[in-house]
Amino acid sequence: MDKQERVNTIVSILKNKSGASIKELSHQLDVTEMTVRRDIKYLKENKIVQVVSGAVIYNGSDLNENKQDEYDLTTQKNNRASEKYNIGKLAASLIEPNDIIFIDIGTTTAQIIEHIPSNHSVEIVCCTMNALIEIHKKGFKDFILIGGHYRPELQMFESREGLDLISRTRTTKAFISAAGVNAKLGITCTNSCEVDTKNAAIHCALEKILVIDSSKFDMVKSTYFASLNDFDAIVTDRGLSEEWIEKIKQLNISLYLA
Repeated sequence: MDKQERVNTIVSILKNKSGASIKELSHQLDVTEMTVRRDIKYLKENKIVQVVSGAVIYNGSDLNENKQDEYDLTTQKNNRASEKYNIGKLAASLIEPNDIIFIDIGTTTAQIIEHIPSNHSVEIVCCTMNALIEIHKKGFKDFILIGGHYRPELQMFESREGLDLISRTRTTKAFISAAGVNAKLGITCTNSCEVDTKNAAIHCALEKILVIDSSKFDMVKSTYFASLNDFDAIVTDRGLSEEWIEKIKQLNISLYLA
């Protein structure tokens, strides 16, 4: 587990309890107390946590909320890599022979393609360079690339003609990514240029599947694009809180934990 994964895990642990000691965190992360102290120092400097009477307490914001950096695919690739790998593998298991699937922007969604069995007869619709690379690696020949203006920071193509093509293409499953999920404010992303593509894909799919790691829950980004009720299923990792698991069940959304 690298530093970023440890920091994300510490924040996730502290979000779900009133406080934790260095010793407790060391035990849960299976690292030395010295390592935890360094991570806590980093989080304190970024005003994510505070230490009161020996207990580490979450301040109610995280690194992504504080920095509000633009989403960059290259930067995100190694963030929570193991969770994304497992989520992609589980999401791919939902794909059936003869499915027509849409793969959204993102590093987690691109992992889905890697795990589709090579002998599956599937048609893939995608709008990103990283998805196209994975399709090429797997040798899939039946795919539609949505073209247009290329945004290198997202590895995404976008155009009005591309949106028209998505709108004319019916899919059996759309795998959609997000940067934040909030019970009150819905599902959000960082870049407004993603919204039209996401909405077109959602509206033209028989089954809509949100693919997102658990660190994105309770986060809010600037651009709204959907509500939880717009989705039939959610694929995430086992770091999801019990509170969120219960909320999703109440909405009758299928939940898959990797």
